[in-house]
Amino acid sequence: MALFSCKVINEVGKEEKRIQEANDEKSLRVILKEQNLVLVKATKLKEKQPNLFLAVSSRVKPQEVILFLRQFSVMINSSTSISDALNALKQQNYSKPFKKVLMDVHNSVLSGMLLSEAFEKHPEVFPSFFVEMVAIGEVSSSLDSVLKSMADYYESNQRMKKKSRTAMVYPIMLFVMLFVVVVFLSFVILPQFADMFAAFDGTVPKITVAVLAISEFIRNNILYLITGIFGGVLLILLFFTTPPGQRVLDWLKIYTPIIGRVNKAIITARFTRAFIILLRSGMNITDCMDNLKRILGNSFYQDKFQYAIDEVKRGKKIAESIERTGLFPKMLTEMIAVGEKSGNLDEVLESTALFYDTQVESAISKATAALEPTMIILLGAVVALVLLSVYLPMIDMYNTI
Repeated sequence: MALFSCKVINEVGKEEKRIQEANDEKSLRVILKEQNLVLVKATKLKEKQPNLFLAVSSRVKPQEVILFLRQFSVMINSSTSISDALNALKQQNYSKPFKKVLMDVHNSVLSGMLLSEAFEKHPEVFPSFFVEMVAIGEVSSSLDSVLKSMADYYESNQRMKKKSRTAMVYPIMLFVMLFVVVVFLSFVILPQFADMFAAFDGTVPKITVAVLAISEFIRNNILYLITGIFGGVLLILLFFTTPPGQRVLDWLKIYTPIIGRVNKAIITARFTRAFIILLRSGMNITDCMDNLKRILGNSFYQDKFQYAIDEVKRGKKIAESIERTGLFPKMLTEMIAVGEKSGNLDEVLESTALFYDTQVESAISKATAALEPTMIILLGAVVALVLLSVYLPMIDMYNTI
């Protein structure tokens, strides 16, 4: 596929410019004709080769997808055809990677492909959960509401991730500060006292001997230590990309103190939001349960949730089946039970979702509040240990004078 800068005449006889993707000029004319446009002039654009060093920038940002879904929803709701809406949206001020995706989606739709099938070609941008929801929207003629719901869902998801990352900044800064303080003390402060204590005839306290030994070890092996730390972190990150490593990471996300509480709150909020969307899409309950398993995002949760899916397929009640997994707070399963009895489960979950959104913020705030003093105490303990190791022998020296 190549990009063409086109000058065309639209349905009302006005000239306009646009960017269009096509195999060649002949297929370009066919594509434009299907859009009721007459090609006047076409110039093939040279496509820049991506810089491998900046490959990370080629990723589509979640904020772009959210904005696209909101705009797409509004246009579909105003009776704009899918093809015309995509044609307008692909010319918006999106990043080049996302524009390229939208161009391919538009061309796929023009070639007769369903919108969900066109999205399915780009799993790196549109996951299977999203594709299935779009397919339901197409069948049920509720595409606009599905797109809006998905935008709300992804926006909520992004907000949770952003808060989680922000909460971790301060503890990480304290950890780095702790490392810097240890290196500073080992290279600058303690060596000044080492010779003085060595010349001291009295007995040097064991704590001083131990601290000076650690300081000397750090000075003599600093490059090995830094290499080992970075190498170890890299190996751990690589391990987490493997299936066994992902399994270990999922376990740590749930069962690590403090962090586990935050992740459980995030999964609960995500589960509630996704359940609302699936119910309102008109999907039957067993398919809802299958899709809910996918969005949990944790293999341990998914394994346990399979029990609830099997129970619901056997005709058991949703609340009862989910409660037996022990995955979610009792309040959520009680609200699901209320919704089942009243027949308005989606409305009950809507009010519950707001509560669990605030629970995520509360869990993150508590986690931050717990981590900060821990790191500060650890930093203070290291400094106090060094000061103690320095002052104890100095006091003995003064006493012998």
